[in-house]
Amino acid sequence: MDYQLLKVLDGNMRDEVLMAELADETVKVLRKYNLHSNSDLYWERPKGKYPQKIFFSHKFLKKSSVIRVIFYIYQLCFAKVKYFERNWDDFIPYVHSWRDGFVECELHDMEFIKHKYSDIIFDLRDLQKITDIREFVAICDYLDGQKSALKN
Repeated sequence: MDYQLLKVLDGNMRDEVLMAELADETVKVLRKYNLHSNSDLYWERPKGKYPQKIFFSHKFLKKSSVIRVIFYIYQLCFAKVKYFERNWDDFIPYVHSWRDGFVECELHDMEFIKHKYSDIIFDLRDLQKITDIREFVAICDYLDGQKSALKN
């Protein structure tokens, strides 16, 4: 792909060409969060009169899992990304509807995650607020303990 040529293309055309390189689920994430590529091939969210919020490079997007992409949007640290990627089979993606409450959803649409063994639902925004690694390790240990207790 000629990335130099892409840098000078119209934004909508550039988005379509770049999205063609990505997995369908990743494209759904870009559309959900209304992200568009800029001339430097970074994905950003237009904010109208506010400064652009740049999220990640196209190179990062091509090589990252959907979980990693979503967690990056929510600004979760590397330790959280690694834990959830490694243990993803223990979780279910959820979204909240004012009409139906918590509803299981596709991965690209998640805003919450439910731990299968403890029924704890985590808001991704709340996970972002955990800055003490000891607190996060304690949560992980608790979740792993709940899984072990139910499997035995």
